[in-house]
Order: sequence, then C-alpha cells, then structure tokens
Amino acid sequence: MAFEGDTYGQRTLDFVERLQQLTEYDEICQHIMKEMEWFGFSCVSSFSIPGPGENLKASIQLNNRPQEYTERYVEKNYVVHDPAVTELRKTIHPYSWSDIRKRRVLKKSEKLIMDEATEFGARDGFIIPIVTISGSAALFCPCGLEPDLSPRARAAVEIIGIYSHHALQRALVHKQREEAAHTPLTPREREIMQWVASGKTDDEIADILSVGTSTVTSHVENAKKKLDAFRRTYAVVQAIRSGEISL
Repeated sequence: MAFEGDTYGQRTLDFVERLQQLTEYDEICQHIMKEMEWFGFSCVSSFSIPGPGENLKASIQLNNRPQEYTERYVEKNYVVHDPAVTELRKTIHPYSWSDIRKRRVLKKSEKLIMDEATEFGARDGFIIPIVTISGSAALFCPCGLEPDLSPRARAAVEIIGIYSHHALQRALVHKQREEAAHTPLTPREREIMQWVASGKTDDEIADILSVGTSTVTSHVENAKKKLDAFRRTYAVVQAIRSGEISL
C-alpha cells in the first residue's frame, strides 16, 4: 500500500495531518465530508453496529444522508437486512455495494434497500469495517452516484475512514464530558441520588424527605438525563464517577 509519488497518498497524508489538528466535532465532520467529495462520495455515514435492543440512531457518529431516507432506514430497521451491513458476516475486509452485487443474487428485501438508496443519490458506496479491541464493530460508509472505487482510491479511503471514525469518537466523548460538566446535579437531586444509591425506593425516599413520591421520581429522572443514563443503577454509577455522590 505504498503511496510514494501518488496523488491519493498525498491527499491521505494531508487529510490525516489536518484531522489531527481538529478537536471540534462540527469541524471534523466538515473536513471528512469535504475530503469524501473529492473521491466522488456525496454522503457519509459512520456508526457503531448496535447490539441487541440498542437503537441505531444512538449509535450514529456522522450521517449526512437525506433526512427522509435516514428516517425510513431507522423506522423500518433496514440495518437488519441491509446487504451492505449483513455482508460483514462473510468478511471484515472493505467492500463496495457493487462488489456485493457481483458476489451473489440479492434477496428482494435487500434489493429494495439498495434501490431506495439510488433514489436518494447513492448508486454505489464503500464499506469500511472497523473492529475495536473489545470486539465491537463500527462502519464508515461513504456513498454517491459515481464514486471513485479504483484500487488506489479504496486504499486511501480505508485509511481516511479509520482515522475519521476515531476522530469522531474522540470528539463525541469530549463533547459529552463537556456537557456533563456544565450540568451538575442540584443539591436536591444529589441528595435523592444518594438515597437511591443506598437502595431506597421512591416511596421510602419521599417519606424520609417529607415530599411526594412523584416529586422524588421527577428529581431522579432529571438526574438520569444529566448523567446520560437510561437506568437508575447506571445513573448511580455515573454519579459516583463524576463525584456527585459517594458510597
């Protein structure tokens, strides 16, 4: 994969160098999308493969596909049948949509998904699987009407995709931490979460504080939002980690 004297290689190195200087999420997204346009990709999606019961929308790092298509994709849970995703069962090497069409005859449901993508300006795309050290998987997926899918372009986009995924991940984590740092728990929320951590129910906490149960529940829900937690047990863990409460 030597890039010496290669236009693709020079662009890739320049892209990575510039990317490493960026920290703001919006700037990183713009840098990625602009570079993908040079390769003929009009849209880019980068997301983690959701686990059982997890929502795809919450796993998306970057997506500038048309909103109508994205909403339809999520609503109909296309990720389960999308051949661009299910192909991962057979390989973890990068591949294009056209590669899939050449390898096998698509099922009706699979063809429907790809045909709908064409309606929204994406005739072909490139899938870059990214496997983390924990074994979880993510995908970087640029697409367009007539993208450059030559061997040199594929090698360059693979490197760009991997660096882009990690840059987006870092920026989102940093953004979440900053938002969390600016939304501390109120004294009452902190007090109630301390009781939750000790195993008390909302009714028991209400009796202790001489307030209504609905008031306690409301404070717990507000604390969960600030701590970015869906469950009480995880909210307690987050509150301890952030120093809001202690055991």
